[in-house]
Amino acid sequence: MARRLQWTLPSREELLKWTVETLRRLGVKPRDRLGQHFLVDPRGVALFLEALAKWESSDMMEVGPGLGVLTALASHIASRIVAVEIDPLLASHIASLASDNVVVVRGDGLDHVTSTSISVVYSNTPYNISSQLIARIARNNRITYSLLGVQLELARRMTAKPGEEDYGRLTLLANRYFNVKLLGVIPWSSFYPEPEVSGAVVEMWRKRSWVEGDESFELLTRCLFSNRNKKAVKIASKCLGVELGKLSWLGERRVRELGLEDVERLMDIAR
Repeated sequence: MARRLQWTLPSREELLKWTVETLRRLGVKPRDRLGQHFLVDPRGVALFLEALAKWESSDMMEVGPGLGVLTALASHIASRIVAVEIDPLLASHIASLASDNVVVVRGDGLDHVTSTSISVVYSNTPYNISSQLIARIARNNRITYSLLGVQLELARRMTAKPGEEDYGRLTLLANRYFNVKLLGVIPWSSFYPEPEVSGAVVEMWRKRSWVEGDESFELLTRCLFSNRNKKAVKIASKCLGVELGKLSWLGERRVRELGLEDVERLMDIAR
């Protein structure tokens, strides 16, 4: 494993030049609608590779491989990579470069994550689908490990503590099903074209399975956090349709101060 990570990665200048030239050759103009911002910083690439090295010789799925920089390098670590790309031009480009252990699929990565049996999923995630991707991964119990490049703001929400400004529904969703760890920040200047915000790499290790009926967890957190700054006892009473007396244990806390165990206790009351 260590031997494979001893390769010399391209410099930032080399990655940027190759990215610009490849896009020009393909006639592809990066589209914000698809969240197309390509990683051109070797330090960011290394964050992904060092984490994926823990899964050497495993099958992996990559969502949104873009120009295939991570795909090509991770193919030396993985046994097999299924790379799902929605842009037909990019999918054809990756297929022309891919090694024998890379299977390129043209399609929507969200759909494939929902149904895959591959246990390791990684993605330098298009920012516009980050939250949806996390929710889809949570529902597929066959996925045990995920490595995602997301907006820095989203990463902070995933790792926030009760009462903090970034704490909310996504925090609870991610931490109900996964142990979440922030591995590093990728500045906005590390991408081409440059997005308006910086990114971060987070890993998620599954700790709990999704079971039938867990949709109610999402509904409850959506109801609660639509009033995040109000007293939890009053909002929970309205969301659950139960008397205030049954929720006295919430005390004077605000919704934003409720921990995962509090919301799960509310779930039990609702059953």
